[in-house]
Amino acid sequence: MKENIRILVVDDEIINLENIRHYLTKQGYSPQVAENGYVAVELMDNHHFDLVITDLKMEGIDGCQVMEYCKQKMPDTEVIIMTGYATVNSAVDAMARGAYYYLPKPIKLHELKALIEKALEKNMLRREVSELKQQIMAKKGVTQFVGHNEKILKLKDDITTFSQLDCNVLIIGETGTGKELVARTIYELSHRSNKRFMPINCAALSEELVLNELFGHEKDAYTGASQIHRGLFETVNGGVILLDEIGEMPLLMQAKMLRVLQEKKLFRIGGTREIPVDFRTLAATNRDLEEEVKQKRFRQDLYYRLNIATLHIPPLRERKEDIQLLIYHFLGKYPTADNQVKTISSDALQILQNYDFPGNVRELENIIERALAICRGPTIEPRHLPQNLQNRSSEHPSQEVREKEQTTKSLHENERDYVIRILKSVDGNKTKAARLMGIDRVSLWRKLNKYKEEGLDVDLLFND
Repeated sequence: MKENIRILVVDDEIINLENIRHYLTKQGYSPQVAENGYVAVELMDNHHFDLVITDLKMEGIDGCQVMEYCKQKMPDTEVIIMTGYATVNSAVDAMARGAYYYLPKPIKLHELKALIEKALEKNMLRREVSELKQQIMAKKGVTQFVGHNEKILKLKDDITTFSQLDCNVLIIGETGTGKELVARTIYELSHRSNKRFMPINCAALSEELVLNELFGHEKDAYTGASQIHRGLFETVNGGVILLDEIGEMPLLMQAKMLRVLQEKKLFRIGGTREIPVDFRTLAATNRDLEEEVKQKRFRQDLYYRLNIATLHIPPLRERKEDIQLLIYHFLGKYPTADNQVKTISSDALQILQNYDFPGNVRELENIIERALAICRGPTIEPRHLPQNLQNRSSEHPSQEVREKEQTTKSLHENERDYVIRILKSVDGNKTKAARLMGIDRVSLWRKLNKYKEEGLDVDLLFND
């Protein structure tokens, strides 16, 4: 609808300003006007506009300055310049600075109408392309990361942000947290997604193999080198390289890697000619590289070069509220032959939620895949879990036993146990706990004070 399109008209000639406003209003638009550049800048500080039409020659802030300010605040907004000083030089200058079109005065209203329609159409197409790209990104990108934990939500936001930059990214996380998945997602969402993605496990190759695989070699560089071999840095050609387990890379290799990242050039083994390369570097590690630097096992300059942006993937034990979501995600990912397994029992779920998962999400996925292989009914039960987890079930009473125990407790005892359980589930965060229980922090504080009077050491339960 035209009335929803925001147009700003700027002109210090009040008669011309009012004529354009009247004409645009008759055309169905709801334009805003500014009688000088100062008012225009103030309006742009407080409102978004789809189109700006500004006079070129004005006292104080002129039309080109209005346009430059507009492009800073609203890069996608088109600007039409109008002036009575119609010269080739001023027209070229305005267009070079980003004007959509140049319109000489006196304004021909039918020409202005056509320009407005074309400029708005261009703006709309740009917006549709952007929205379509976002939809595609969402479908193939961060939706792969299941969970509502705030650390995972931040990770999703950071992945989306860093994917649009072309900087090096260091991905830090324990084994099984999904470091390669994060790297692939960054690659898929980036402008390099039409090129190659090349993961390299630095821990699986010897120093000689790493050099040869990454840098390549010239003919006769060593015995058996019967022809030129182009390394991965060359063959990736505009794509993305993931240096997995970067903390395992030998020190000599680290020095060579640093030079390639700095210069974007390399020498093949046995070569004397510098070869330009183009790739984006992602690095992943489960080590504390800052500590590795202190211990002189990792080059500080390479660490700084890789650590332009950092992504920390939380271990599963720090987001146990996501375990149930992940389980049902894997149930959908690995349907059984007759698709009869549809859920997991409360006792089996409790066992998994009480487990710390040293192998993280990968371990949980393996457990569910195994359970699906042996389960012959609609529900995964504790007997379908690995033996070491079944043994843990004795430490945690079943739902039936828990309900029986709760009936023998007083209402106050049940409430206290519930509050403590909620606090433990959110690592003692009182704000989160209060929100989950549907009470305010003051009410929670009163309950905790009461439990303290009863001899419970509540200070051990919370961290904020």
